[in-house]
Amino acid sequence: MSRRESLSLDEFALAARRQAPAGDDHRRFNNLEAHRGLDSPLHGPRDPRQEARKALRRMKRERVKGETCFVNVNLDRPTKRRLKLASFNAETSMQAIMEQAILKYLDDLGL
Repeated sequence: MSRRESLSLDEFALAARRQAPAGDDHRRFNNLEAHRGLDSPLHGPRDPRQEARKALRRMKRERVKGETCFVNVNLDRPTKRRLKLASFNAETSMQAIMEQAILKYLDDLGL
C-alpha cells in the first residue's frame, strides 16, 4: 500500500458491544465482572504458584513502602569521574557518598 492510499472505516471488522443484562441479572453481571479471575466454575482454579508469587510481591512492596525513595541527578563528566574516584578510594558506593553529601547539606541549612 502506498502512502496516498488510505483505509476507510468500512474496511475494518468491528465486534458488537457487550450488553449488560437488566434487572437481577445486572447485579449478577456486575458481581462476576468485579471478581473476574477468582475461583469460579466459569474460569477454573487459579495456579497456586502464581498466587504465591503475587503474595510475595505484595509483601515485599508493603515492606519497602515509604522506606526509600530514589532521586536522579544529572552530573557532568568531570564531576562523575571525581565521584567515582572518591568512591573507589574510600571503598564505599557512589550512592553512600551522595546520601552523606545531601544529609550534610540539609544539616548545614538547618532543615
